[in-house]
Amino acid sequence: MHSTRIAWLRGMAALALPRRGAVRGRPIFPAVVGLMCGLVASTGAAQTKSSPSSATNASAVSKPSSQTSAPASKAKPADAPKARTPGSLPLPTPAASNVPQRAPFTGPSSSRPLPPPSALAGVDIPDPLAGSESSSLEESVQQLLSEAVVTTASKRNQRIVDVPMTVSWIPAEELEGTGQFTLCEAIQYFPGLECRRGAMRKAAVSSRGLGSNYLSNRLLLLKDGRPLTDPWTGQFYADETTPLSNLKQVEVIRGPGSSLYGSNAFSGVINIIERQPSDLMKDGRNWGVDARLLAGQNKTWRAQATAAGRGGPVEALVNYYGLGSDGPQLFNDVKTGRVDTNEDSMVHQVSGKVRVKGVSLDADFTDAEIGRPGGQQISTVGNCGRCHYTANDVERVQNLNASAQVDQQVTDNLRVFAQGYALYKRRVVETENMITQELQPALGKRRRLGAEARALLSLGDLSVTFGGDFKNDLVNNQNVLPGLTSDDTHQDIFGGFVDAEYRPSSKLVLGAGARYDKYMMPEKVWSMRSDQLSPRASVVFHALPTLSLRANYGRAFRAPTLAELAINQQMYAATLLGSPDLRAETLDTVEASVDFWPFDRKVRMTATGFYNYAKNFINQEFLFGSTSQFKNIGDAQVRGFELEAAAQVAAINSSFDVAYQFLDARALAFGTRPEGPLDYAPSHRIYARGRTNFGKLAFAELYALYVGNRFDPGSIMNAETGALQRVQLPGYVTATARVGANITEGVSVSLLGSNLFNANYEESHGFPAPPLSVFSEIKIQY
Repeated sequence: MHSTRIAWLRGMAALALPRRGAVRGRPIFPAVVGLMCGLVASTGAAQTKSSPSSATNASAVSKPSSQTSAPASKAKPADAPKARTPGSLPLPTPAASNVPQRAPFTGPSSSRPLPPPSALAGVDIPDPLAGSESSSLEESVQQLLSEAVVTTASKRNQRIVDVPMTVSWIPAEELEGTGQFTLCEAIQYFPGLECRRGAMRKAAVSSRGLGSNYLSNRLLLLKDGRPLTDPWTGQFYADETTPLSNLKQVEVIRGPGSSLYGSNAFSGVINIIERQPSDLMKDGRNWGVDARLLAGQNKTWRAQATAAGRGGPVEALVNYYGLGSDGPQLFNDVKTGRVDTNEDSMVHQVSGKVRVKGVSLDADFTDAEIGRPGGQQISTVGNCGRCHYTANDVERVQNLNASAQVDQQVTDNLRVFAQGYALYKRRVVETENMITQELQPALGKRRRLGAEARALLSLGDLSVTFGGDFKNDLVNNQNVLPGLTSDDTHQDIFGGFVDAEYRPSSKLVLGAGARYDKYMMPEKVWSMRSDQLSPRASVVFHALPTLSLRANYGRAFRAPTLAELAINQQMYAATLLGSPDLRAETLDTVEASVDFWPFDRKVRMTATGFYNYAKNFINQEFLFGSTSQFKNIGDAQVRGFELEAAAQVAAINSSFDVAYQFLDARALAFGTRPEGPLDYAPSHRIYARGRTNFGKLAFAELYALYVGNRFDPGSIMNAETGALQRVQLPGYVTATARVGANITEGVSVSLLGSNLFNANYEESHGFPAPPLSVFSEIKIQY
């Protein structure tokens, strides 16, 4: 199930397991269990020393440094296999270490040409179908899923069963299986997440009914732990300039994350984690390559090539990604003869990584020319997703991201990490003048400089992460309120955080943390500027080996974006204004969950209930004519629950996932406005997925999604009464699939289909979803 994707300790697996081709006919799970148990038993003393990560291997793992109840006298060598009675399943052993692998984030690699079942996806072990032990291996991996390690929830390694929040671990293979090209398109096929697209190529992503408008975002996007959202709007803007390139996995927190990440981590966090050089170098080689090529309708193509190598202490990786398409032509109209020719995309990205001992350098440059879907003379008040509706607008974007990190084990108990990063963005939009029909260019620039330093202190049963960060955002935008210039649209953000985990017993995990954020910007830009304190507290109780209970409280906030504060833009028939009098949004969340592993842990079931109370919600509000302005529109509450289940059926090499979400998301009465449903918060949402392998020759997977009725952020005018009324969008069902075959070791071909039933639905009013589309892809890995 996606909320429990396994993040294996790759260094441990490397020690315990031989590479593919060396394990035919050998049982491999006893070695894994022996290694895990040996590591746990070896920490029976009050404390054992940690060792720094390897200078030459970025995936090396520090030795455990926290306590367990196992006596030291029973310690076994880490690589000694542990005997197991046939047919029996060992109980999970509490993880002994919270010392992170190389920071900021690490996880498993997906190197097999055969996509594994969901719970095995990304696990760095030989293919489960390689030998006669496949059935027991499936059971064993299910048994140890609760020992999976994630990092986004606490900025340190943490067992997934000890994380009180709902965490999803999505390996790259599963994102590929959706058949989608962008993060926005792919992420909505996973539980609890919504994404809708508008004519300006913006992506409004939300979690659990706390929706975003098209000039702000309540869900934070990270790339290897660094903020990737736009400094002007806070959006994934445009999604095509953030390609799913060189991707290893995505970790998602559904719930407030401000206690670690600050603003925008309001309803959740999405962390895109890329592959490191060592992820491509398998079987002891000092180099590795992979490539893929996709082609299909609408003259669409996608290409990616990645190469990595090692020389002495230096590891390096270089990657190219390209995408070209004429687009799905959403606004074609055979009745009028209109052809929508403005959905083309041409994206190129080059990136590289270099690692020398504890120092890492990363950089990527993206150049994109993106048409804007349009041509339909329809607009609504209060929804900037369709403000640009002419057919000829063009957007050109260049992004440069660069970062440097240092990770070092200072003492047996202290590990430190520091990084600096920069984001530069240049955006030129040519919009059609409605009178002269000429394209008029508008230039916008963004720049973000940031830095972070943090440390992990491990003292027996207590682990503490603490540190601070700084961001300097500067936006050069011509469309600002009177009295402001481009020199005024800047902000400095200072943050400090601490997050602690205490284990008084093997069954109980207590957690707490807090973050303080200080905002500095001109008062005429944000007159209601305020500092923010974001606390959290949690408890996890492992009542039985197959039953865990968890509960948490968290407070999050979202500062208004520079666009919400300062924008003054006329977009054809509509005008959008910012407001310096906005107050920061705040969110208080209570969440409780039950995890249950019946049937010898071959099935996992999760039930989660949550209550959110949001204050000072910011949205566009109609003023007069066609003018709207950002305002605090009152408070909101969201109540709901999620039911998730996943099963592995080793006998048919298949896995199945299903999730149901119920939401009661309401904006509370404010002024003359009555209580009503929140924007784009469907009461019912069902997700289902199945995957199967046909021996070692072929594979197939299917994703299906039902989204119930929901309200669009915009309003339309009733032609008879002249009154504004909310737009309600009907529910829909959509599905995607991938089928493929393994030609030989490291070479596979697949056929991808999206919107298989050609469902005619709208993600936002007036903006239809793409119709049925089919693409083919070849993937080579060595």
